[in-house]
Amino acid sequence: MPKNPKATAIRVASTSALAATAATMIFASPASASALTDGIAATARAENGNGACAHGGYVGGPNQNSSCYNGQRTHAWCADFAGWVWARNGVTGLSTLNDMADSFYDYGVKNGTLSNTPHVGDAVVYNHGGSYADDHVAIVTAVSGNWVTITGGNQGGYPGHVSTNSTDEWQVGSSPWGQRISGYISPAGTTKPSYPAPSSLADGTLVKSPNGPEVKVMVKGAGVPVAGSDVAPDKYDLSKIVLIDDSAFRSLASAPPAGTVVHDQAGGAERYVIIDGAALKIGAEDWTAAGYNNRPDMGVPTAWLKTAAQRQITTGVVVMDQTGKDPARYVMVEGGALHISAAEWTADGYNEMTLMGVPGEWLKAAAAKAPANGTVVMDQSTTDPNRYVVVNGTAVHISAAEWTANGYNQRPEMGVPGAWLAGAVSKQLADGTIVKNASDPTVYVMAGGKAVTLSYADFTGLGYDKRPLETLPAEWLASAVAKAVPADGTMVLAQGDPTVWQVTGGKKRAMTEAEFGPGKASFDQVVSVPAALVASLPTVQPTPAPAPLPTA
Repeated sequence: MPKNPKATAIRVASTSALAATAATMIFASPASASALTDGIAATARAENGNGACAHGGYVGGPNQNSSCYNGQRTHAWCADFAGWVWARNGVTGLSTLNDMADSFYDYGVKNGTLSNTPHVGDAVVYNHGGSYADDHVAIVTAVSGNWVTITGGNQGGYPGHVSTNSTDEWQVGSSPWGQRISGYISPAGTTKPSYPAPSSLADGTLVKSPNGPEVKVMVKGAGVPVAGSDVAPDKYDLSKIVLIDDSAFRSLASAPPAGTVVHDQAGGAERYVIIDGAALKIGAEDWTAAGYNNRPDMGVPTAWLKTAAQRQITTGVVVMDQTGKDPARYVMVEGGALHISAAEWTADGYNEMTLMGVPGEWLKAAAAKAPANGTVVMDQSTTDPNRYVVVNGTAVHISAAEWTANGYNQRPEMGVPGAWLAGAVSKQLADGTIVKNASDPTVYVMAGGKAVTLSYADFTGLGYDKRPLETLPAEWLASAVAKAVPADGTMVLAQGDPTVWQVTGGKKRAMTEAEFGPGKASFDQVVSVPAALVASLPTVQPTPAPAPLPTA
């Protein structure tokens, strides 16, 4: 009676649960591990969950038939899967294999590789010489102590899938899943498998290494990672994955080249341009004006695009408005686009850096940002030898004593245009910023350049415990604390007092409701301060009304 190596499945209770558990484990087999066996094991495990039509069908040796035709399983396919795994790792002599599990047993007898001992990469044959319905073959993918892990195709209920299970009943003659183990067959010989070069593959091709489960999609020569959550919404067909060499797979750039226009593969109207690995949104005005509409528009995985849209362009990259409407040049520093003056363009060597065109709308927003809080900066030209730390767009001077004592010397030091730095140094720290120094627990609120001491009751009562607390150099902060009064024009409000006061000439003036509104003062600019500060300011006496003219 002919043998059917790929009948139904390994019979085991809760097969899917066992497979899920085994798939998360990492095993080592020092006695048998090699590049070949590790590759076979990784290739097999990477197929977990796939059905007969993955990759368009499994087929290994020249005398095996594909497990799939026109999207449908053609026959029991465990031998096709095992042959496919061996073939992907360069195992030779596969012409003796066919669509039956017993052909692996015969391969072992012919090549002298049949044994009773499991090795990673071996084929394991079940029920050799048994009934037609029970023959089966799978791949040994791990050996650890007294446990053997096996991955096979055509397992589970019809039409079968690839799954992984472990057992301590691995001895020949044992029946761990209701099928008797007949023997273990090692590959007899190998040759280096031939894989297509990534550069030869069309955009949109899904690729993976034979040695791992990760999948990427080719976009302009890059391999953009595909997350599991992308497969359904992005309509990626995992049955059409192309295997490429492992080193080539790992060497693929993870982002398309600069200037590539992309969109979410799952759909949506937004378009982005890739610059330095970041996805910059293209505004409606830029789409045609900057010529982005003339570039190929590439779909990329949803999860990757979401992450790329949150990335910052690397510090030091020089950018310009792609439309040319803004003729200025900028240098990126920790998320902010800092203007480069004409004098500094050549003097500071910015003209020798690669110049990237970016969407004008995006650039306008980036130019309104300052480097992230805590960024340590210096004058790119070194005309100003000092070092500063950026806090809410203000460059705060770091004294020599604090440079090392407070660990500023351990942070990356960013060169910035001198003109921008001069403006940031002269800029008053934003009202309402909550600050302290590294060695003193006292907390302050900034109001018109003055650091106003907050008691714990003030800190919580005024709601400042909900705001970020910025650490400043102590010397700079001490000078801000020492200021007598907030700068003229500062608007303050004491807790429990509805009156908004404006500082004028070191005194306070009560403001009227008519002074607020569109084009006038904003309540958002009012700083809540301790009542003691407001009380310490003399009140501006209202100008007396002129005496009435005498009557005749």
